[in-house]
Amino acid sequence: MKKIKLLYDVARTMRNMEKIDGLITVGVMKDQEAVFSMRNKFEKDQAGKVKANVSSKMNMNGEDLIRESTTEFTLTGDCHHGPCRMWKSLHDHHCTTGRRRMKGVFHRISLVLGILSSLKVEDQPNGATEISLNLNDVPDEIKTMLLEKMQQMHAGHPDCCCMQGCQNVEMLNGLVVATANEKHAIDKLTVNLNGRAHAAENKVHTLAADVELQFSW
Repeated sequence: MKKIKLLYDVARTMRNMEKIDGLITVGVMKDQEAVFSMRNKFEKDQAGKVKANVSSKMNMNGEDLIRESTTEFTLTGDCHHGPCRMWKSLHDHHCTTGRRRMKGVFHRISLVLGILSSLKVEDQPNGATEISLNLNDVPDEIKTMLLEKMQQMHAGHPDCCCMQGCQNVEMLNGLVVATANEKHAIDKLTVNLNGRAHAAENKVHTLAADVELQFSW
């Protein structure tokens, strides 16, 4: 129950944040060589105005491609995430049969419970709480789903610098760690992934990705 209450408090706190200031950094390596990096400094004010400064570097066939951009827009209209998106999804699929719908509902519930049971929560000396998820601890069903999602992404972007020359991902490990402060706001989120992918002539590539998200409150 403690984990459920904590996740609820964190989700509610983050949902109600009117002003957000943060930084996302991403780094991807293939065979110990950096192939992609990104830095996104973003902010949203109380009026819904969003500003993002993005810089990225991509290695394509030995050539570095560098891109920098600044984007500004205002969030308006209906939300397209969270509960709103979930409700729209259920509404759009009202014609599906009851049996198929119930099967899908219980499938999603089992996935959520599988992730919840694998979560670890540790109190920190400064009053913060660390929430972690090791992919080695999640049920095999979830591991299979993640690998299938990776295959779908690769099929849709076969020339992506990260997966160029790879045919399929055969192994994926990783650790997700979130640190929430005493007010249940997330201060930092890190994702560290590593895996192997097959290529032609039985060649195997090693892959690694590191993502860090930091908020300034």
